[in-house]
Amino acid sequence: MSSTTPVNPEFFPLTTLAERFVNQLTQCRRLNVRVHEASEHHVLMELPYSEKHIGYPETGVIHGGVITTLMDTACGCATICAIKKKYDSLEISPTLDLRVDYMKSAKPGQSVFVLAECYRLTSSIAFTRAIAYQDSIDNPIAHAVGAFMRISPEMIGDEFRAALMGESEGPEFNQLRMQEEAQFEKAEKPAEAPKTPLAVKDIVQKASETNDFEQLLAHVPYAKWIGMDVERFGYELVFRLPAKDSNIGNPVLPAIHGGVIAGFMEMSAIVQLMVFMHTEKVPKIVDFSIDYLRAGYHKDTFVECHITRQGRRVANVNINCWQSSRKQLIATARAHFLIE
Repeated sequence: MSSTTPVNPEFFPLTTLAERFVNQLTQCRRLNVRVHEASEHHVLMELPYSEKHIGYPETGVIHGGVITTLMDTACGCATICAIKKKYDSLEISPTLDLRVDYMKSAKPGQSVFVLAECYRLTSSIAFTRAIAYQDSIDNPIAHAVGAFMRISPEMIGDEFRAALMGESEGPEFNQLRMQEEAQFEKAEKPAEAPKTPLAVKDIVQKASETNDFEQLLAHVPYAKWIGMDVERFGYELVFRLPAKDSNIGNPVLPAIHGGVIAGFMEMSAIVQLMVFMHTEKVPKIVDFSIDYLRAGYHKDTFVECHITRQGRRVANVNINCWQSSRKQLIATARAHFLIE
């Protein structure tokens, strides 16, 4: 596919199922993710541009965590469609692992499209891949591969199953999106902008000296959007993602969207690099590989980062994520960043 123009979804009977699935996810509704096509072979989705998703304020480029959320959702949706067509069964498959390679930055002001497929189904695992692009799929901005665990259809829950099958009268989702956005905007306390905008280097220096990272996080809209904060204990930074309804992905448990967990971990690594490497710009993500070890329930979530390699241009960061105990990680990740 060489164009971003969506094909008539009437040719793809699983499009309605895919739309219902995406609309059940609070995080995807808030991102305004749209499904254009879905079949047993592929899913095509769109993520409209929003300034709230910016990860690089100097350029207006959206945060890699938003791309990861989109690709994770598309791969999971492709798995649902493949299982439905092959086995005539509804299964919700949690992500086991996901690797995203970022080939270039997304252009500000433009939608991002993702084409995902479930190319292999076994009795236990679904294997997926996806490409994110804007103008042409031949000029991708990111590529992902992921594995999803198949679970019993009974675990989907009657209410969620009825919503996916269109057997229950759910809300009108465009109206629901607007209502939720109004509620979230009202609940979020706007950050006070400094009278004179500071350079990134000055913001980082001030945060390091005062151990007050609010202004540093406020500098990146995506960090505010997911609601994360950070505290310093000696030479260690501990990042926290408070329980927030808008970050829910699995409404059955409920659990945080896997893409949000990945985005939170990625943003934590970025702040870690900015503070301890005194960068003058927000580090650029090169690749991100995450393993999901257990469900991230709807409660406060924490992250610690360790810079394992620090070169002149590239840094490697290991990231651990937990909820109740550091000994029971819910996810672990490794990422490379370009330092400028």
